[in-house]
Amino acid sequence: MALSEVLIEFARQSEARGNAAYLLLDGAHNEGANVHLDGGGFDYESLFDGFPEAAFPEIAPLVIPLHGIDASRLSSLASWAMDQGLQFPCLSWMESQFAPAELAAHLRLFHAVGLSDNQRMLMRWYDTRILPVWLAALNPDQLDLFTAPLLSLRYLNRFGDATGLSWQAGKPYPLRAPAKGQPLIELDDRQYAMLVDASTLDTLVQHLKNVIKDETNQLANRDLMEFVAKYQQRAISFGLDDINRQTQYLLLALYTSGEGVEHPACQALLKAPPARFEEFFERMQELPEAAWEMGPPLWDAQPKKANS
Repeated sequence: MALSEVLIEFARQSEARGNAAYLLLDGAHNEGANVHLDGGGFDYESLFDGFPEAAFPEIAPLVIPLHGIDASRLSSLASWAMDQGLQFPCLSWMESQFAPAELAAHLRLFHAVGLSDNQRMLMRWYDTRILPVWLAALNPDQLDLFTAPLLSLRYLNRFGDATGLSWQAGKPYPLRAPAKGQPLIELDDRQYAMLVDASTLDTLVQHLKNVIKDETNQLANRDLMEFVAKYQQRAISFGLDDINRQTQYLLLALYTSGEGVEHPACQALLKAPPARFEEFFERMQELPEAAWEMGPPLWDAQPKKANS
């Protein structure tokens, strides 16, 4: 079944159950999505409405109803949305008994979260790189609040796979606004750290793609992401908590399929790595040539991209 057909069938089944189906599109990855929807005559609700960010409708997250659309237009909308979701981490879909305005009003309650230092943070949970971490980071009471009007929530992950969660019907719907100026949810330091880690992985991968573009372009995105995620966590365990030192560690790992970082000289360095990047860089350059010859580059050891 084509991915666009997944959305069409989802809409049909939701309607058969007496519920409504919705897309949620992160406009920050699809600047001007609102213009496309306006041109097609499709209804939507912006999650920026009521906030200062409403001044930027072209990057707003949009709740798009899939019900009440004839078959031809539904097919067109589903195909376009899936194309966006496969290009960018921006697409999720959900089933609810709520009307569009009610559902959007609920989701706007999570526009920002509180932090333990009395600060507030804009929460871009609808970015599907962040969404699974957001769902995992919330405690049970917070998750119940967030998912109250949802019967299911699915999304395309960074690899283009559809995944998600379903819940039992009949949950309470606490559509209550927080006290004025206060976010509905406050994250503790552990939860905040989980969300920060989710963003630093993508930052590191993109940085590595810039540093060794030709080499990383030979790897399937899933293979690169999983490898970097594994070795980034190892780097952090050695106290390498900044992107520059992590990059040097990952370069050795990538050029040796992970073997070079196991060389005794590298292991000795990692027992007490210099905190200053310049010193750490010099020490990495001083590693013996044997460390760089312990394994083949990852792009030679892994299957090539299908289109390469």
